[in-house]
Amino acid sequence: MSTQEPLNQLKKVMTTVEPITDNCWADIVSLSQSRKYVKNSYFAREGDYPTDLGFVSCGTFRAFYRTLEGVEYNKTFFTDNTFMIALTSIITQTRNLINIQALEDSDVLQFDYHKFILFYDQHPSLERMARKVIELEWVKKEIREIRLVMNNATERYQFFKEEHPRLEQKIPQYHIASYLGITPIQLSRIRAKIAGK
Repeated sequence: MSTQEPLNQLKKVMTTVEPITDNCWADIVSLSQSRKYVKNSYFAREGDYPTDLGFVSCGTFRAFYRTLEGVEYNKTFFTDNTFMIALTSIITQTRNLINIQALEDSDVLQFDYHKFILFYDQHPSLERMARKVIELEWVKKEIREIRLVMNNATERYQFFKEEHPRLEQKIPQYHIASYLGITPIQLSRIRAKIAGK
């Protein structure tokens, strides 16, 4: 994939959220770096001090926590045309607690976050766009947390399919089960029950 295509994807996503000027776009392009991630490699690791904002132009990542016993809990997925960042670590400048790992070979546009936000004063539209994206992501996070408590496993699975319609065919079942807060066996039973209807 050429660098131009991911940039076109990024511009389309950004202008859908908030129109941006040509000068703003030129500054964004000047800061962008294209990077390829092979399956199982990391965009961010626990214990590190990440600095980058990423835009997934093609591929799939998972954000997950790992307990001291080595048990992993998937928090969210990043797929085509989505932004990803270890935001808490970057904002607080503390050691990162979350892992962001490629689940397939992926293409990412990356930006040094602190250099990126320096453009806010020059380009108010960019700051508005970033605020809207963060607001939308916060809403999705809150809805997911409510569903984990209020909805049963079958309902959570159906919500997952609505939110990520093609992801089920691309990643192992145990990653989906972890995201839903159930075991792979429970997920198999849910899928079988739905398929039998």
